[in-house]
Amino acid sequence: MEVNKKSSTVNRLLTVLFVVMLIPFMLVSIWSFDHIRKGNIETFDTNLMRFTHNTAMESVNRQLEEIGLVFQILNSRMTHEGARIFINEEHGTPHSIIASIVNTLSFFDAAIVSDIDGNYRTYPGIKKDDYFPLQRPWYPTIKHQKGIYYSEPYSDVLALPTDLEGRAITVSMNLFDEELQKYGNIAFDLDMDAMSSTLKNVVVPFDGKFLVAAKDGTIIMSDNINKIFRNTVPLKWVNNAINIEGEFYDEESNSYIFYHSFSNPDWVAFTIVNGGKYDDFINKAPQTLIFIISLCLIIYIVLICLCRVYIREIIGRLYMGVHGINYDGQSQDLEKIYKNIKSSQLELKEVRRISGEDALTGIGTRRKFDDRMAELINSETPFYLAILDLDDFKKINDTFGHAVGDSVLKYVSKAGKAIIEPEYDIYRFGGEELVVLFPGGEYHLYFDLLETWRATICQRQWRETTLKVSFSCGIARWKMGETSQEIITKADKALYEAKRAGKNAIRTATD
Repeated sequence: MEVNKKSSTVNRLLTVLFVVMLIPFMLVSIWSFDHIRKGNIETFDTNLMRFTHNTAMESVNRQLEEIGLVFQILNSRMTHEGARIFINEEHGTPHSIIASIVNTLSFFDAAIVSDIDGNYRTYPGIKKDDYFPLQRPWYPTIKHQKGIYYSEPYSDVLALPTDLEGRAITVSMNLFDEELQKYGNIAFDLDMDAMSSTLKNVVVPFDGKFLVAAKDGTIIMSDNINKIFRNTVPLKWVNNAINIEGEFYDEESNSYIFYHSFSNPDWVAFTIVNGGKYDDFINKAPQTLIFIISLCLIIYIVLICLCRVYIREIIGRLYMGVHGINYDGQSQDLEKIYKNIKSSQLELKEVRRISGEDALTGIGTRRKFDDRMAELINSETPFYLAILDLDDFKKINDTFGHAVGDSVLKYVSKAGKAIIEPEYDIYRFGGEELVVLFPGGEYHLYFDLLETWRATICQRQWRETTLKVSFSCGIARWKMGETSQEIITKADKALYEAKRAGKNAIRTATD
């Protein structure tokens, strides 16, 4: 009876022990599931937002900038007389200029020049008796008298017979003489098919679609030219694009929409991803995690069953006092072993930290600097080396004491870390000398960082009112084939030049 009671107690203790061990595992699993899912959502949003911005800039905005440049050139070269010649005469220099622009630039389909009386001429030449440019949708209103004006999609009565849709977008600009008197207007029909050609090779993430719509929802740019002027996006999409860039979810179409808005013209670029693709990406990693957790649970249960057999035997032996070993004493021995292991790990971690971090300043050590520079030289990575030396540091120690000197070194290092790191690393070279390694070739950036550091040090007000702290610096560029000692010597010579020039300065070594 006593044996059964003890066996029951042992079983309960084992059950509680394994349940307690399982709780952290489950908590970590739940946290990991949620963390991975949130990370996937953030990755999805970031990638789509970046893609929408980059594609809008490269495929749309760049063409708009080129169109603006054309109008800027025309505005400086077109004259009242030139407009008159183009409208009223059959040949002339303005005819050649307009024809060259339309035939050369892919995004222009046709051109029309008109005067304030409604007289006009188009290229290619099309004429209608009842056509009045001043009454056309593309003609700038009073609100858009100056600058470039993009029309909304409209029905073009001058469309060529081959244009079955007859829909167009026209960009126009009023013309003014030297006395700022308006004398006419020049406009170009945009070839939206040609402008959309830049989208044909664009690969949208998650099998999405990228397109551009006008303010009324009409699709005006797409990799599928059959959709241009024929299809529309829901008007609420355009209304939701209230910021320059953003995103929203359209429940009706089960789509995630990312957008980039343009101010002139009033267009919106959309990246559209189906909700199913979104769900597949968001849940892919969590589903894998669920499988791994389930597998781990199965293994855990198997191990529990195996461990129970051995643990029960061990505990039984301990209770019976086999070999004279006390259970509590063994527990203390295990705890002691754990503490020893943990203590060793902390000591090893501290040794590694000490070997790579200067104890006083918290920056890298000379050994760490030597190793890093050797890596750069061996990998033939271009870099700049800067050597800094605190001005009159011996005088500071002699006048104010070594405690103040240490405080100065700490502050200079701390200020440098705030400005230089984490992109670049600072090391203590020895005494009051510090060094900085700048992998890369952006000399002006490195010089500006050092100059900011120098100015920050100079502006510091110390408790010791007569204490003034500054440093001199020499910077040198590593050339292929140079040894570490050779570039250190170059930087040191530049430092010497800074000292000789009056200190508190930065000098660059000549190659």
